[in-house]
Amino acid sequence: MNTFRYLVAWLLVTAVPPLLLYWLLLHTLIPMWRRLGVSASQYFLWVAIAALVIMLSAWTDVVLVEDYGFQPLLAAVGIVLLSGALIFRLQISRYLSLSTLLGFPEIDPLQHPQKLLIEGPYAHLRHPRYVQVTMALAGWALLANYPAAYVAALLWIPLMLVIVRLEEAELLRRFGYEYVAYRDRVARFWPHASENHRVKA
Repeated sequence: MNTFRYLVAWLLVTAVPPLLLYWLLLHTLIPMWRRLGVSASQYFLWVAIAALVIMLSAWTDVVLVEDYGFQPLLAAVGIVLLSGALIFRLQISRYLSLSTLLGFPEIDPLQHPQKLLIEGPYAHLRHPRYVQVTMALAGWALLANYPAAYVAALLWIPLMLVIVRLEEAELLRRFGYEYVAYRDRVARFWPHASENHRVKA
């Protein structure tokens, strides 16, 4: 069990920052990626991610020294969160393709056209994928119970909020009034808390 917890913590520490880097680079450098095209953009993005993974991997022996140990109650809560995240992911996967997940429609909307997602989970939340990932990261962090794992999971939240703002700005540019109507009707992260009701999700 201790080996499994260490592996989970290692993956959180080495995977969460690169995941965030991918989306931050994608959304902040869209004009450059559009000039380069999908293939070249993906090459540069994944090279940057690989470099960061290598750098973080070199520090894991240092950041994963402290271990809070296996805690059955925390592990049980983690399993509940992971189960919910898995169910949520299966629902989302019916509507979110891999090319969309990787940002191809943002880079080349002509070659990778995409309609605004407003069905299934997207009929209730504007960003169900981010909610699902947050649940999964929290679940894995509780299972691992390493301080560094908690830091990695917490790092996700503020930077995810930045990415959401950037993504919404891009959706507004691409879909215009259609996205405005959708944004005003559907909550960002929590059902029935739409901006129409002046409640910020």
